[in-house]
Amino acid sequence: MQPSSQKVTRLRRACDMCSSRKVKCDESGPPCKPCRDLNVECTFAREMKRRGPPNKHAEAAKAAKRARVDGLSPVQQDDVEALVAINAHSNVLDAEVIAPWPVLTLLVDDFFTYIHPLMPFPHEPTFRAAFNTRADRTSTEFLALVASMIGILVASFPRSARAHLKATHSTSLFPTAITMIDRCRAVAMEARGSTYMIKEDMTVDDVATSYFLALSAAYTLQWKACKRYMAETMAFCRELISQRRSENAATVAEIAAALGGTTRPIDHIQDQISKRIFWVMVAGLRSMTQLGASINEIPLPPPTTQEPYPDLPVEVDDEYIYPHQILAQPEGAASLITGFNHNVNTYMAMNELVGVDMCYGINFFEWSAQKSMLSNALSSIKAHMERLPDSLQIKVNPAQLENGLGAVADDPNLRYCPPAFPATQPLNDVRHMLAEDPNRRRRLQLEIQKANIHASQLATRSYFVERYLNHRDSHKLQPTNDVKINGEDIRDETDNMVYQERESVVRDLLTVLTSITQRNMEPNGVSLVNKIRQIASTLLNDATERKGPVAKQAEEYLGKFLEILVKLERTGASTTSGTMTPQDEDEELHHWASLRDYQIQFVESGGYLGSY
Repeated sequence: MQPSSQKVTRLRRACDMCSSRKVKCDESGPPCKPCRDLNVECTFAREMKRRGPPNKHAEAAKAAKRARVDGLSPVQQDDVEALVAINAHSNVLDAEVIAPWPVLTLLVDDFFTYIHPLMPFPHEPTFRAAFNTRADRTSTEFLALVASMIGILVASFPRSARAHLKATHSTSLFPTAITMIDRCRAVAMEARGSTYMIKEDMTVDDVATSYFLALSAAYTLQWKACKRYMAETMAFCRELISQRRSENAATVAEIAAALGGTTRPIDHIQDQISKRIFWVMVAGLRSMTQLGASINEIPLPPPTTQEPYPDLPVEVDDEYIYPHQILAQPEGAASLITGFNHNVNTYMAMNELVGVDMCYGINFFEWSAQKSMLSNALSSIKAHMERLPDSLQIKVNPAQLENGLGAVADDPNLRYCPPAFPATQPLNDVRHMLAEDPNRRRRLQLEIQKANIHASQLATRSYFVERYLNHRDSHKLQPTNDVKINGEDIRDETDNMVYQERESVVRDLLTVLTSITQRNMEPNGVSLVNKIRQIASTLLNDATERKGPVAKQAEEYLGKFLEILVKLERTGASTTSGTMTPQDEDEELHHWASLRDYQIQFVESGGYLGSY
């Protein structure tokens, strides 16, 4: 009788890298020794192929699943795939299903550096305390907020996420920005669950999550999803505001009788954050109207005495706001909320027009009334810009032009370095600069805010000017009008003011384009590019008779700037096809370099000070 043979223990399957290279994979890891030697990620994500003929029952189930998924939109398919991946790789849903914890920490830092000046919520000290204690593992509401914050950071500033993922050899997780945005949205949806809409009360974190999801969808050109999330944000905002008003009214009535008029203390953090969310939503909806969206899709009527808007948030930074008190902003320290309030006030100049458009439509009125409304709106926005503090103004003077760089001469070599530098950050990297001098973080945030403010006011002024000229042209076509006599175009004082304003918009746009650098423009994301592109394309494509001498002389430069902005828009987060290759990254950097070259070329030629 032969001795029984020993049972052979089968080795585990090879990792993805060793399998593709056809080399032996040891059992010392993960990571295995070959992956450690190559300094690459050791993964086991490839699909195992079953030997033998296909199982007919399994094939039938797969065919049924394909039929269901084929009926979904591309965006829904991405979300379904992301949710399947989440459930397959993690039994516990937490923030690390988005990215490794060290990367998440860096992304949160980037959010508060680059995005928070434009959307100042959530409350930074409160959020960081919860984040550091891993509230994402105990609170699904907090996890949804974290996921939406990372999503809007990547949608606004995709280079940030790419750099951090490359530095940790994790780029295979998200070959393009859109895949990471889809993952973040899927995590937020999974964390919220199917019953979150029937919660008794929504919180400011719920509202912030909905707004970030809306904006991420807008930046990736998913307009239907954007409008749905924006409508959700508005509904939650109204609920919070009306709830607070009714609570305050009931409290005053009850306590005035029982406790001598003392009032229940409010949570100042919740109060201020809810106001910030409401006002950023006002600015977002008005900006969408300027870009061509119908005001009736997500209606937001102007304030009235019966339905007023909430007060603007107090101009105090987060570190001075506590649940039971708000401390004064230190003297001489610029608050980011000052710039935030100036930006949202820009859009308040649209209130009269929005009210008219929602009730009757401006064509209901005679040309004289239309003329008065539009010129008053234009005067209002100009008066508001004159009240801007010096710290938020963009100025170019002849002394700056002497060095040939103008406003772009401020640290011209500083930039966000691409993922080609994962090991050590070069000295001219913006993040290296911020680490060396924390005070410059605030100055950078103010510059990012300044870029947004000036793009907003230019877009609003251009919107009023173009509406005025379009309605004037319509009036000229009528048989009886007062703007044409014997075929001659007769302009009155208001007409001349509007035509001069159009020239001013061209001049100010060139100033902004030559003054805002990559490091201040890029974190503003698609929003700023859209505003500037809309203004420039409107100015370039207008009828010749509308163009004054400044517009005609500036056409070449505006055309070049517009061409670069369109290319940057195409290489941003909205790119949905293929993988972000090193060549794509080089192309994106080339576009930014081209923009800077045209900035320098324009200023060296004397700019509008020299030519116009």
